[in-house]
Formats: sequence, structure tokens, C-alpha cells
Amino acid sequence: MLVFKTKLGELDIDDKEIIVFENGMPGFEQLRKFSVISLKETLPIMWLVSLEDEHIAFPIIDPWILTKDYEFEISDEDVEELEIKDKEKIAVWVILTIPYGNPKETTVNLLAPIVVNLESGKGKQIILNTEKYTTKHKLSSFKK
Repeated sequence: MLVFKTKLGELDIDDKEIIVFENGMPGFEQLRKFSVISLKETLPIMWLVSLEDEHIAFPIIDPWILTKDYEFEISDEDVEELEIKDKEKIAVWVILTIPYGNPKETTVNLLAPIVVNLESGKGKQIILNTEKYTTKHKLSSFKK
């Protein structure tokens, strides 16, 4: 177990819980090590926290909680980069943008899902080549 200072406080993170984004994330290319943290008080929203910059944490959610129709193809290049051998052993999350002081205006980025190979610990935010999704789907537009 390693202790990391994060936006959510000091956390004990096991090596197996570290997700490595080899090229960082768009806009945060210098950050490569993250972990997903689940807090009881924010579920189903979880947190992708940087283990290299204690000020960075992204609220994330399983897109299929929001819409059962969410779908996309993972390119052969991304499968190779993430070392995916079994598509059943990946996790997919999308990032929420929660405006400060105005959570009712929260949006979801369905255009750029985060895909993590749960076996290798490699992750990537994949920008989809589609007009079906945007970076700003209103959270309130999804049926409960």
C-alpha cells in the first residue's frame, strides 16, 4: 500500500488499484497515474483521482447507468495499446462536469469515454469519431 495525497484526502492505494494512462488524458498529458475512488456519499458517482497532482479529481459514472443504449467500438489500435485480451475485463466510465454552485446544470461527456483494462491497469480516454454523442449531455435529460 502506498499513501497518496489527493483531492479527496490522503488515500492508501494498492499497486493493483493504480491505472496508468501512458499518454496522460487530453488536457492533462503530464498526469499518468490515477485511481478510481468510490465514496458512499457520492455513489453512483465515483472519482478518478490523480496520484501525481493532489488538486485533480474527475467525477465519473458508468454510462449505462444513464442510458442503456450507450455504445461504441474500441479500435484495434486502442485494443492493442490497452493490451485488451478479454473485452469482458474492461471498465468504462464517462466524466461529469459539475458547475460550481449549480449542480442541476451537470453535463456528461459521452463523446470521450474512459476505458480501463482491469487486467493490465492501463487506461485511456478515447475520443470517439461520431456525431451521436457530445461532450455536454445534460444529466437532467436522462430518464431516472
